[in-house]
Amino acid sequence: MSTKTLPNGKTVETYPLTQAQRFMLFVGKQFGKDAPVFNIGSGYYWKDDFRADLLKEALEEAIERCDVMKLRFTLENVNGNMQVMQYLNDEAEVKVEEYDFSDMSYDESYEIMKGWTKQLIPMFDCPLNTVRVIRLNDGLNGMYLKFQHLAFDGYAAKAFIADTMAIYLNKKCGTPYPKPLRSYYDAMMDEFAYLDSDQRKADRAYWMQHFSTESEPIFNDYLREGNRLKKARETNPGQRFVSLYEGDHPESRTLMYEVSKEDSDLIMDLCKKNDLSIPCVLMLGLRTALSAFNDNQEDVSFKFMINRRGSLLAKKSYGNRWHFYTLRTIIPASLTFKQAIEEVEDVQSTVFKHCNFDTLEMYQVKHMAMKAGTIANTGTNTYDSMTFSYHAPLEVPCESEEIRATTRGIWYNNDYSAQNLYLTVKHRANDNGFEFIFEYRTCENSLEDLKVLYPKMMDAIMLGVKDPDMTIGEILEKIKL
Repeated sequence: MSTKTLPNGKTVETYPLTQAQRFMLFVGKQFGKDAPVFNIGSGYYWKDDFRADLLKEALEEAIERCDVMKLRFTLENVNGNMQVMQYLNDEAEVKVEEYDFSDMSYDESYEIMKGWTKQLIPMFDCPLNTVRVIRLNDGLNGMYLKFQHLAFDGYAAKAFIADTMAIYLNKKCGTPYPKPLRSYYDAMMDEFAYLDSDQRKADRAYWMQHFSTESEPIFNDYLREGNRLKKARETNPGQRFVSLYEGDHPESRTLMYEVSKEDSDLIMDLCKKNDLSIPCVLMLGLRTALSAFNDNQEDVSFKFMINRRGSLLAKKSYGNRWHFYTLRTIIPASLTFKQAIEEVEDVQSTVFKHCNFDTLEMYQVKHMAMKAGTIANTGTNTYDSMTFSYHAPLEVPCESEEIRATTRGIWYNNDYSAQNLYLTVKHRANDNGFEFIFEYRTCENSLEDLKVLYPKMMDAIMLGVKDPDMTIGEILEKIKL
């Protein structure tokens, strides 16, 4: 830790980045070029007797309550090296602006706000986030938010929306004012304390032992005609990994699919009745589809993102708490769908026990521990073809169920990605149904293959949901290409 003098003459303490921030900065700079890969653009809209003045007041109060809005990054010379540090400014200095798009089509206004999302956020010694009151056509109104990903992750963005709406309804309807938030500073100190803890030593020992004893994984591609492992094996028949991120082209697009309310409820009802994990059901569907794309391979790996918010402090303090891990499952065709879910849950639970361990340090541990001839996922070579994340529902306060049915939560893609393929599954604001959002780098992916991956994944899920005793082998037979 060191100090910095602000323009007003006040001295503040500066701190290193947390583990999650360090990894996100590394990935963005390594694979994102100078593109706006750190921008999160989202909107939340609804139909009611809208009070723009009250929403603006609510946003201003939500900003004041959220000390991450005061977060700044700066460059410092640390032992002869320029290093990104962070500090909390005196004020948020985030001005809430109002925009009226009610006289244009929804698609036109969407493109304008998507354009906002693509604008680079200045990195150092300045406000990082944009907050705006928006009027749309057809009676939809609400807010547009652009957050810097080192300060907010997806969970934090939803939490800010929920806090704002609770304040708005207090002003408009007299509902209870939301409880105070937790301190980002305290959460940051908690992260730093872990670095010197016995738990970190235990986590490191676990991962060292894990990587030194496991067999070599194998890459499972979602490309069919251009299967990259088969291509690599033309010159090296025994190879089990591939090289992704070819070239320096982070341009991306998204494909979004909506699961019906009825099918979404079937999935969630199965999980509730059998005490099963929703993301594990979804991940089983994904790994089964990847298996089908790769000659029914039993050994399937992909990266998944863990939002480490197990404590009240972590849940209520915003910030970025994502870590990336490999989810590797070896599932024989004889297992039933329900047994396979339990296998995925076992793997996930083991990772959860050690999920505070720094992703970048984990790469170092892999490099030291894995057997000769394997690779450690530290560069472009990888065993993981894609990344998966699940955004659990976080209820946003609403004036009535009738108004809730009109709500729309929007993700404005910035058209750049540091990952070659990233699947986010989240819940719709209006009916809690699933949305599958595939963000893909255009230079490395076949749109035709991606349009096959989703239906195969959903077919695998729904076959198992309707008959949990169906074996994985039977499901693979029904979804075969």
